[in-house]
Amino acid sequence: MLARKGDALIEQQHENASYLQFDHFRQFPELVHGVFTRRGGVSEDVPSVTLWQIHSANSVTLRLEDEWRTDWAELSYYEHSWTPDTIRKGDALISQEPGVALALSFADCVPITFYDPSQKIIGMAHGGWRGTARGIVMATIEEMQKQFGSRPQDIYAGIAPAIGPCCYEVSQDVQDIFLGHTEFDEMPTAEIYRERVRTTAIFSTVHTEEKESLRLDLQTTNYQQLLMAGVDPAHIEIMRICTSCRTDLFFSHRREQGRTGRFVVIMALQDEDRLAREC
Repeated sequence: MLARKGDALIEQQHENASYLQFDHFRQFPELVHGVFTRRGGVSEDVPSVTLWQIHSANSVTLRLEDEWRTDWAELSYYEHSWTPDTIRKGDALISQEPGVALALSFADCVPITFYDPSQKIIGMAHGGWRGTARGIVMATIEEMQKQFGSRPQDIYAGIAPAIGPCCYEVSQDVQDIFLGHTEFDEMPTAEIYRERVRTTAIFSTVHTEEKESLRLDLQTTNYQQLLMAGVDPAHIEIMRICTSCRTDLFFSHRREQGRTGRFVVIMALQDEDRLAREC
């Protein structure tokens, strides 16, 4: 058992699928969310959308009047080519559309979830080191403000399991990018985010018998970026689970040397008719 009621995370079981929930999201009956583990489970036939994740700071807004494929959970999704009309590239999704689940996949990178109960906006971001260094959290909140008028102080956020500093050794090149000593060759960090990325980066050095090991704390770095974007610290929960340590529960690209799957995080807004029936 991972948690109990009152902790930051709640462990749930549906048939043979195991998933975690953030405690503070559970106060909103209209919000459906889950951080699925690698234990069992078959996706139900529910409309869902995803992104071609490219480790960017690109935030995409879901609008159903645009052409979107919503059969992400079905094998047919992968039997057709991904085209610009139906598959968007990016690393964050935001939506005000009820009845459609947002779904992103992870295996060490940080899942960051967002909910603005005032405007009924959901969002999700994929924070690998590259996306974090490009300011994906801040870009997502900025897009929520721009598209739907969200206020950062109204937003609730959850940081799901990811590789921890106990296991995440990085190179000096990675630190140099975060600290602004060097820049990405492609998709450079936007000027508006560079100072905030630099001041929120959390690195440490672990001394071993063989060498000094530079570590990056991705969860805490993204937490600091949420604060920098104006999110109330009382509105943020972190699932302090290292995916590399807990490969019994989660996939880990680093620990399993790339030969692994992905675990899924979903968020959705229930439509009003269904919510009325359940109430």
